[in-house]
Amino acid sequence: MAGRARTKLGISRVIGFTIGDFAFNLYWQSISLYLLFFYTDAVGLSAASAGLIYMIASIFDATIDPLMGAIADRTRTRWGRYRPYLLFGGPFVGIAFVLLYFKPDLAGSALAAWMLGTHILFRIAYTVVSIPYTAMSARITPNSGERGSIAGGRIIFATLAGLTIAITTQPLAAHFGGTVDSPHGYLLAAALFAAVATIIFPIVFAATREPEGDMHEVVPHSLSEYWQALKGNRALWTLLAAICAGAMCSTALGKSILYYFKYYLHDEAQARTALSLCAASGLIVVPIWMLVTRWIGKRNACLAAVVWGLAGLTWFAITDVRTTALAIGFFLWMQVTGLGLALGFWSILPDTVEYGEWRSGRRTESFVFGLGQFFLKVALGLGAGLFGWLLGVIGYQANVAQSAETLARMKVLMTALPALGLVIAGIAMFFYPLRGKRHDEIVEELEAQRRVVAGEA
Repeated sequence: MAGRARTKLGISRVIGFTIGDFAFNLYWQSISLYLLFFYTDAVGLSAASAGLIYMIASIFDATIDPLMGAIADRTRTRWGRYRPYLLFGGPFVGIAFVLLYFKPDLAGSALAAWMLGTHILFRIAYTVVSIPYTAMSARITPNSGERGSIAGGRIIFATLAGLTIAITTQPLAAHFGGTVDSPHGYLLAAALFAAVATIIFPIVFAATREPEGDMHEVVPHSLSEYWQALKGNRALWTLLAAICAGAMCSTALGKSILYYFKYYLHDEAQARTALSLCAASGLIVVPIWMLVTRWIGKRNACLAAVVWGLAGLTWFAITDVRTTALAIGFFLWMQVTGLGLALGFWSILPDTVEYGEWRSGRRTESFVFGLGQFFLKVALGLGAGLFGWLLGVIGYQANVAQSAETLARMKVLMTALPALGLVIAGIAMFFYPLRGKRHDEIVEELEAQRRVVAGEA
């Protein structure tokens, strides 16, 4: 344990770990982009039934994240705490994903029940593997700078997976099934994606190493002990407040793209161009944010992302954007903010583990990551729900020309709600306690304590 804080990861180990996000996002981006369409247009469920299935599964998913975190915190094997979940759980995620796109010979409520059951099964399998994987970023290195590199690599691989899913899903479904609406085509496409992801997980297992000596770390044994360990973790709570506000901001703005191009610009086809460019921009923007973070620090980089976004929203509020090029430019500008906040969240979250251990004497890394994913998923759901509800409030009606008043209110919605989220995120990060080299100092203190407990002093 004495050398843990000084151990550096090489580029091969960083890539070997972060490529796991390509596998996870083959699954996640598929259910995000295409599953609802599959339910309605390939399976034949009503939009209401499809939406209800998706909502129930999403809520269930969020609630089990902290529970899985607590289970992973207590896991002890000769391979480490978290790596075995990748090796042994990966194939089950693939099987559950394929079942997600299987349409049985059922109808009515029986068909809906099957789709709900397979969706929940997939969410369970995905959570069992993904929570230990994300928590491992706090275990494989205590170095805050390397954690920033890991977060950047994860986002880049997630971007590549998202592009893969967006570009290939419907062509593969049409190739295997004859049409883009073929359930059989989607099933075989899902099997192909699952095969690729399942192959990647053992690679991540082999490329990563967990430190030895966990027996000297104190882990909570009940929910009340977890609360006692977390309630004083100011770093975690300020980060969660910031990312929840930022996630609601990015969700509302992202949902606006299709509406703006269709009803403001009367150029619905270019919305797909905007979405594709925003997704691909991560390959350039994330490395830039990684450099900025190394230069000015994680907290200051998050604040810079907030300022960048507020500047873009201010320009959009006072400018009548009526051309496709300007609209795409604006959404790309705001994507820079979203990626900056995402990088900040995933690079800072591991640092809150040591802060919490320093304050409470208990290490809760998996539970912290499970809690982080819980709040993130809730924020994304609330952002989408709030945006949809407010669209109805301002008088929006689908597939008809909107009134001038509705369009004006829509633009206010597109600026006011994201701006509020960014302001809250900025205030929260202003009070984030780990500044400068404070995290490095805490890591050194914890290492000294562990050496004493282990009898090394």
